[in-house]
Amino acid sequence: MKSIIFCTSFIDDNNYDRYVKWINYYSSKLDLFYSSNLFLIDDGSSKLNFGNKVEILKSNNLPVTLDSNINLFHFADHLGRPSRRDYKGWWRSFTFSLKLAEKYNVDKIIHIESDFYIISQRMIEYMVNVSEGWTVFYSNFYNFPETAIQIICKDSFEKFNKIYKQAVDSNYRFRRIAERVLPFSKIEKGFLGDRLGEIKVMQEWLRKTKLPLEIDYIGQIDGKDDPDVYKRFFQLHL
Repeated sequence: MKSIIFCTSFIDDNNYDRYVKWINYYSSKLDLFYSSNLFLIDDGSSKLNFGNKVEILKSNNLPVTLDSNINLFHFADHLGRPSRRDYKGWWRSFTFSLKLAEKYNVDKIIHIESDFYIISQRMIEYMVNVSEGWTVFYSNFYNFPETAIQIICKDSFEKFNKIYKQAVDSNYRFRRIAERVLPFSKIEKGFLGDRLGEIKVMQEWLRKTKLPLEIDYIGQIDGKDDPDVYKRFFQLHL
């Protein structure tokens, strides 16, 4: 299946390093994911200098073919996040991934937010082999679907298109969190990981877990942090 990996983005001086690390990490693993492209879908950022490694493209003028396998699709205006439940910029960027998948004839969309890292081969292999449905993962700490990592296969594109139309028609205002809106068909709980970049989450894992523990993904990793830091606590296969 032809697939893409993408994240949503809003890039400034405070978080620039986070996106550089995400790009470097996943661009080196595209072959492992059997993925053709790495995409960032950008909510009106002003800091877009990644050198020659990343092609910057306007979201309203998509080329027929892509010259680079790492592309940032830029919206000129910034919608942002007016409130906790009103995150228009994210919704626009997230749903636009469907338009890119249709434009470039993609069979599977892999969504991995810019502060999340898949760190085990077994999880990568699982994501590669998913061929149907809309899969999200799971946060044990929050007892909630983890929508920062999603796999959306072509048979779910029709469902995704309905979400896209709702987003456009409402000017990207859902007033509900994504976990209550997205029509995912599977919550995969068979992998170990969480938002370990959050202090309270990390503390709970260290309190309850017999270490060292082999984990599959980590999230909420600050741009100034590094996944290698967690080798002090867990078995990582980066």
